[in-house]
Amino acid sequence: MERRRGLLAIAAIAAVHSASALTVNIKPGTTQCFVLDIQKGAAVAGNFEILTEEGWDDVHIKVRGPKPQEVMYYETEGEEEGNFEFDAAMSGDQSICLTNSHSSDTRPIGFAFREEAQELLTGADLAGMAATEENVGEMVTVANDLTQGLDMLRDHQEYMRMREEQHRATVAKTNSKVLWWTCGEAFILVAMACWQILYIRTFFEVKRYV
Repeated sequence: MERRRGLLAIAAIAAVHSASALTVNIKPGTTQCFVLDIQKGAAVAGNFEILTEEGWDDVHIKVRGPKPQEVMYYETEGEEEGNFEFDAAMSGDQSICLTNSHSSDTRPIGFAFREEAQELLTGADLAGMAATEENVGEMVTVANDLTQGLDMLRDHQEYMRMREEQHRATVAKTNSKVLWWTCGEAFILVAMACWQILYIRTFFEVKRYV
């Protein structure tokens, strides 16, 4: 019975709300910001991945707290991917801003930005439900770590799916261009063959009359 209650505690902690990863296309020379309304002291985590094979140097990522202080929690430039975690210093809109400084190319970026789940039950709350408070505390910690790890794994799986879709679209576009070029070449070859036949035919007809 005690073991069952401990497992129920872990299940309760693991059953948390987490936002799915998003993908945005940042146009050249623009910045897009996304915000979460977070209370002071809450744990926030996120990650990002640039979904192109090159052009990472043009992307700048900033994670900041609410105005007027706008505490800088995380900042990076020229990285293909990254993770961040912080505790909100103030209540209000915590923001993640994605900037593409390239002059001509759009950059697709996948990212996740979420408030981490608070412990629904503490070791003290569950002291009478499991063998010892220490054991329950360890289960709580493990459950929280597993939840964060699963969120990150799900995010990166989503990024891989998005990257695969982009590659599939690129291949389809390339195949379409190759098909049109092939049709064009075939038309030109047929036209040249018909012209040669007509020219030779006309040449012999003129020669016969002469």
